Amino acid sequence: MACAPLWSQECGTSVFSSGRCVHLNEELQLMGTIAPTAQREWGGMYWDIPGCATLVSPCPLPGCSTYMDIILVLDGSNSIYPWEEVQAFLGNILGRFFIGPGQTQVGVLQYGERLVQEWALGQHPTAQSLLEAARNLTRQEGRETRTAMAIRQACTESFSPAQGGRPGATRLLLVVTDGESHDGDELPAALEECDRHNVTRYAIAVLGHYLRRQQDPEDFIREIKFIASDPDEKYFFNVTDEAALNDIVDALGDRIFSLEGTHGDNESAFELEMSQIGFSIHHLEDGILFGMVGAYDWEGGVLEESQRGRIVPPWEAFQEEFPLELKNHAAYLGYSVSSLQLPGGQRLLVAGAPRFQHKGKVLLFQLDPMGTVTVAQALMGEQIGSYFGSEVLALDLEGDGDSDLLLVGAPTYLGGQSRETGRVYVYRVGQVRG
Repeated sequence: MACAPLWSQECGTSVFSSGRCVHLNEELQLMGTIAPTAQREWGGMYWDIPGCATLVSPCPLPGCSTYMDIILVLDGSNSIYPWEEVQAFLGNILGRFFIGPGQTQVGVLQYGERLVQEWALGQHPTAQSLLEAARNLTRQEGRETRTAMAIRQACTESFSPAQGGRPGATRLLLVVTDGESHDGDELPAALEECDRHNVTRYAIAVLGHYLRRQQDPEDFIREIKFIASDPDEKYFFNVTDEAALNDIVDALGDRIFSLEGTHGDNESAFELEMSQIGFSIHHLEDGILFGMVGAYDWEGGVLEESQRGRIVPPWEAFQEEFPLELKNHAAYLGYSVSSLQLPGGQRLLVAGAPRFQHKGKVLLFQLDPMGTVTVAQALMGEQIGSYFGSEVLALDLEGDGDSDLLLVGAPTYLGGQSRETGRVYVYRVGQVRG
């Protein structure tokens, strides 16, 4: 097992050091990778991301807002005018997307009376290719606006693997239309298909056709709000005419690409994006325990890869030991990892957090397959800056398979005359002693 805790990936304009460990055979051939960001939850299941089993392919990050499959559904009926403004909007919004392997890919479906898949997801893998396609996009025309038909097609087929869709990618639908649909009675069923396929919908109402004819757009706006995901203030837009589409590009882009890694006032700003897996590593009888010193805003964490599967405790699992009021204090849990074998076969995992409250802390805990943590004991450092817990080691002195001692290092402990002499704490398993 070889680890690179500072292995990084570009995610839009950000660089995340998630880390990566690789399993090599005796001939140093790659057998697989272990990374906290190498899988994504989608449809209630965890999927391996294509390309994550190699050293050269980029691997998308959970929480990374640029890993998206986006389908633009454009109304190309006769009432859209002038078409050049729609083309300009398309080019401008495409310019806001981070196009590339492992990040965003875009497909375009145009409709009126009929549907045309202008290009599929991944068909244009670079920003330059996408922008060229947008410049050459012509209006399909048509006397009807069959929005429900287009939405159903997009949600049931355009995101499919056959059309370039990627399991685990965030699915976004962006609908731009200027009139009520001629198949509005089919909209509820079409939107149910979108919900079933986990597609988030942005909808833009272009009011130019109504305003030019001095017609009331109230019913039209109501329909477009119905198409958009909730809440309306996030997913619904309306503009006065086709030219005004370009006025909302920045706002639309900001809503689609919310600040990467942040969620709310009471949650961690970053989860596993900066986890630095492999900073420490410990072999278990049936697997490996990894330290993730940068996880959850550098509070740190652990990952177990064993016969039980891959287990990553969430931040909440250690909340009692790392209270919310101490959030963002960079405890560095996982700076060191080990395990203790107790009489009777029970095993405790050990992880050091040398920056906790500046004195350091070591946790002895059990971890169940669901990621629930049960802390058996917490050991606290006694001197500020001593880095207590930066090294931990279990010893079996009697050779009977059970751990007798736990050693905890505090390498920057200050001794007499303020000299950085360091200190090792010796704990007898079953009886604590300093």
